[in-house]
Amino acid sequence: MNARLMQPLEENGISLSNEELWREVDHLLASPTFAKAPRMCRLLTFLLEKKLSGNEQEINEYAIGLDLFGRDASTYDTSLDPQVRVQIGRLRQRLSAYYAALEITPAIHVSIPMGSYVPVIACPGTQPKLLRYKRILLTPLRNLTGAGASNTFVCGLDEELGSRLFQTLGKGLQVSAVSDANQSPRLEGSVRVEDDHVRASIRLVDPGAGSIAWLSQFDRRGELCMSLQEELAGAICDALQFYLVDHRGRGMFSS
Repeated sequence: MNARLMQPLEENGISLSNEELWREVDHLLASPTFAKAPRMCRLLTFLLEKKLSGNEQEINEYAIGLDLFGRDASTYDTSLDPQVRVQIGRLRQRLSAYYAALEITPAIHVSIPMGSYVPVIACPGTQPKLLRYKRILLTPLRNLTGAGASNTFVCGLDEELGSRLFQTLGKGLQVSAVSDANQSPRLEGSVRVEDDHVRASIRLVDPGAGSIAWLSQFDRRGELCMSLQEELAGAICDALQFYLVDHRGRGMFSS
């Protein structure tokens, strides 16, 4: 069944006909952020059609790999093939960049929450206000493994993480690599590599409070390559963004 012919959407404080909703989505897909990224367009359209046709239970990593990326069911192993996770991370990044660049408030806001593949559609007014801090200092990640291929991997992860943070949060948050006299919160961490296992330990240190404001570990397996850097950087950025947003919507800003 064509999802564009389904019943009106009524959730998260909005009530739209499918015609109105798809008009907004088509505008998003035609934007400079998405127009030259056909894979991202197909992925977002696929997820929204599944959701709007009432088939949210079919939105999972395995199903996306089979239905959208043509994986072979007899050999597909999501623990060994990170393609879906990487592409979902890229889609989250593009959605954030698209809404950050808008000068006029859109009728709807589409997002994919961290840890989920199911899109959420809401009014912009229901979105939480950014951010807990106005500025963070990004410091180089430490490589705890030693010299070798892991050095190149960690340097690339540093670059990817900085790019993701700037593109996703740059409009509401200053991401700096230069220290300042105001003792801005500092994002730092370390990376360990053992065979095909990578663990990144990331923390946000608040010098003013004299404490760690946020701390998390991220584990991934796979070849030390660009796609693994992208997957890790996307996961770190998503988790940090979730922390930095004031979900109480009271504008909890500090320097």
